Amino acid sequence: MLPTFSAVARSLNRYSANTALSRRLLRTLPVPADLAAVTDINAKSEGSPGKAGTTSKDVEAIWRAVEDLYCTGYYPAISLCLRRHGQVFLNRSIGYARGFGEAGGPAEPQLMTTQTPVCLYSASKAVTAILIHKLVDDGLIDLLDPVAHYIPEFAKHGKDSINILQILTHRGSVPGIHSEEHLSKLMKHDHQLKLICDAHPTDVHGRTQAYHAVTGGTILQAILERVTGQSISEYWNLNFKNPLGLKHFRYGATEREFQHMARDQFTGAKVAAPLRNYFRPFLGMDVERDRDFINNYAFFSEPVAAGNMIATAEEASRFFQMLLDGGRYGERQIVSSLAVHRATWETNPHRFDSVLKVPLRYSPGMMLGGSPVGLFGPETNQAFGHLGLINIFVWADPQRDLSAALLTTGKPLIAHNLPQLARLLYEINHRLPRRKTGRH
Repeated sequence: MLPTFSAVARSLNRYSANTALSRRLLRTLPVPADLAAVTDINAKSEGSPGKAGTTSKDVEAIWRAVEDLYCTGYYPAISLCLRRHGQVFLNRSIGYARGFGEAGGPAEPQLMTTQTPVCLYSASKAVTAILIHKLVDDGLIDLLDPVAHYIPEFAKHGKDSINILQILTHRGSVPGIHSEEHLSKLMKHDHQLKLICDAHPTDVHGRTQAYHAVTGGTILQAILERVTGQSISEYWNLNFKNPLGLKHFRYGATEREFQHMARDQFTGAKVAAPLRNYFRPFLGMDVERDRDFINNYAFFSEPVAAGNMIATAEEASRFFQMLLDGGRYGERQIVSSLAVHRATWETNPHRFDSVLKVPLRYSPGMMLGGSPVGLFGPETNQAFGHLGLINIFVWADPQRDLSAALLTTGKPLIAHNLPQLARLLYEINHRLPRRKTGRH
């Protein structure tokens, strides 16, 4: 029997990743011959595929696509959790969490497990947005209120009419801060808020769609903390983390938790200066100069509302399942169904984003899928969620009754991983067909 195209591609990718040339030029990581030895299957949490409206064959096909992606050599670890009809039917990880050659890592590699927390980076924005919508539920803010109503100093240089909704939809006129300061200082909340308030707007009317990598989260965090009198971590813990029974899911990390987190690695070919300037506005960092900062505790020492939440894939999937269930978890209403509607309602149709340089659909806080192909794969026009640094995907799809979290710790910018990534998203959506109901 002839090997399948997928099997041949996997073998070639694994061979390539392990060559000295690839490791030097593409900064790939060694891929072990025995994938089972670096795989963790959380059998306790994985329910019967039948209860999720799928089959064991479908589950294994999806997981083979994960293995194929891992075999490109661009990912120290990958963790995937899928729920359908509210049932976990896949909760697995593959690879190494630490000790794979990262700066300052342990001498011996440590396996990634489904219980290992991973930084969500920009996927944190979706969570922070839900906190803001809960403030609306509680009557503490209105999305059409000017930001300056809550942060008077934001009004400088003509920003007085920019409202909260525009911040949530990346039309807040302050997409980035031009500063040569080190990220360890730039990521400090109070310092960055001052820089944002002192900044001149790119569009005083807030009509231009421009991805706010970090600044939007800083503004939203300041509003939340001023109207509640609580830190964003306290508010999250009280209203979401504790009611949802989340162990790791939080802003930043304690020093102890940081020691057990998965580490990240920029992989792929070295990025030349012109491309680094292109990536910097929407990544919020210089991918070569700052490559080790993401594994530095300084990045996790205080909340970064737009970029440093940590969670396991199961926890991220659980959060999106709560949204899929209209804001309800078990017997408790975490946020109102209206809050979920507001957060996932399309406000920006496919429109060119002046920072990302591609057309994107946004809701007030979420990135939206698309048809025939969207951010979350084919035929995902109702899906809502967010991407995190390079290849992190967290989303829910009402048409498929699916909540998903794909967490990867490799950060390839110039690489050949996209066919395998696209195939994984295809397999998930193909194996879990959508219903012909709901919004379009």
